[in-house]
Amino acid sequence: MKQFFAVGLGIFLLVSHSRGALYLGNGDTSFSGAVGLGSLSLTDNGTVISGTFTRGTGSFLDSLVIFIDSKSGGFSTTSGFTDASTRQARNISGLDGTGNRATATFATGFSADYAIVLANHNSNHGGELYQVVNNGTHIDIGSVNLSPIDSGTASSYTFSLNWSDIGLTGAPGVSFKFESTYIGDTGFRSLESFETLTGDPGWGDVTFGNFHTYVAPVPETTNVALAVFGAAALGMGLLRRARRFRSKGG
Repeated sequence: MKQFFAVGLGIFLLVSHSRGALYLGNGDTSFSGAVGLGSLSLTDNGTVISGTFTRGTGSFLDSLVIFIDSKSGGFSTTSGFTDASTRQARNISGLDGTGNRATATFATGFSADYAIVLANHNSNHGGELYQVVNNGTHIDIGSVNLSPIDSGTASSYTFSLNWSDIGLTGAPGVSFKFESTYIGDTGFRSLESFETLTGDPGWGDVTFGNFHTYVAPVPETTNVALAVFGAAALGMGLLRRARRFRSKGG
């Protein structure tokens, strides 16, 4: 976003560093299309990452899980996740707690370090960020401020987290990868996602075909410098015209 302001004899161009990205659902409607026909937008201000999930068709009554790859290491599949202690843990692990498992294999080049769970309805609702763990309990990092909750028919839902929560600084050009899945209380998985997802819904195996990358915006310093130079040149030009006018006795 660019804004122009006149100050004295100069005109200054202010460039906003906040920029967003929009990701569309993959078109699947196996859970009525809340995610598959919805969208996700992400923005940041250098410190806080803000997200808006816009619901497609159907009610948002299950959980949207956003896996994040933000550092070295991580896991290429959910097959080693064993935590089924809470709804959010079951959503991440793809487990029902009684032996049924829905395994997700991430796209080539993606290894999950964290997971955002947006659980909107029933017990343990709310939005939380976790560090994912193989053969152990996922580590609860804290709330991502999901709003609203207990409303399956809101047109959109917002959430936020700090760059530092996922081990990053938010400096210009810093990035993280993500993949998403829409899953039920018992780990029963749909094929709805913001990425390509193939396989067997329910307690079956699915595979992601791609991931997305969110990049912190780079300040447009070149435009700012040009604007300042232009404002100075304009001011000097007006000053020279005024001096010529006075020298002619105007």
